[in-house]
Amino acid sequence: MAKLRIAFIGKDYFFNRTLCRWLAGHADLRLIVWTDRIAWPHRRGFFWAWARIARRILSRGRNGGPWRAIDEFAFYVLYVLFLRRREEERSRRLVESVRVHEAIDHVRQESPTRIDDPRLLAMLESLRLDAVFAMCVDSYFPRRLRDAPRHGVFLWHEGITPEYRGLYSNLWALMRQDYARIGYTLLKMNERFDAGPIYLQGAVEDADFERDWPTYLGHKSVVDSLPRVEGFLRDLERNAHRPTRREGARDAHYSYPTASGLIRLAARRLIRRVRILALSDRREPFDEAG
Repeated sequence: MAKLRIAFIGKDYFFNRTLCRWLAGHADLRLIVWTDRIAWPHRRGFFWAWARIARRILSRGRNGGPWRAIDEFAFYVLYVLFLRRREEERSRRLVESVRVHEAIDHVRQESPTRIDDPRLLAMLESLRLDAVFAMCVDSYFPRRLRDAPRHGVFLWHEGITPEYRGLYSNLWALMRQDYARIGYTLLKMNERFDAGPIYLQGAVEDADFERDWPTYLGHKSVVDSLPRVEGFLRDLERNAHRPTRREGARDAHYSYPTASGLIRLAARRLIRRVRILALSDRREPFDEAG
């Protein structure tokens, strides 16, 4: 049986490159499309990129109020200052456990100026793909793109849907102490964000929810999903893939995180560690009787 003809769409960084190498070892990877709405403007200059970021912040201010916009912006400042380097180092060590030997230098790679670029859409249609896989995307995929592959576009979502649709799902679940719903979902994209039919879903394995942070947990959950995705690819080849059903699941959508929420999470963890340390230092009273 011929391998599936597939493409990948996502942000260009080390974790997604590992995913592409893994996919190339299990299917016929014909195209990689690197997307990043924030990075795209860099081609037009440094100030243009920051102007676009500023417009995004102002837009959030109009939607949620100025204090909410400041709170969201402060989250990224805190993340960059205190968490990003640690999270990236742990994630890089994690991807070393993914045994991949395929190279992707020979695969056609495109970086369009926008996801609905007519040239890109025509290219996807001309490749006669069986499926497209996506991760770390921040753009809405138009219907023409979703309909280009025979089986559609499948999204690796770092979180459990429908309870945690949207952005930073695992962080929101951490803040709510909803540990059973920190994991991954492989879903088929439709017209609503993260609301398509679910094909695979599972909780992250061997995680420490008092120490691990959301970026690492998201990457870990996707790595945990790979054995099941391998089986899913075989089902796709036989046209035997079927969506799963979860009765009674609560639908919820989350947006950008806040610095105040991150600080509360860090404070809760610190308080818990102090209490554990205090309990460990407590000594039983000496009994001189007898």
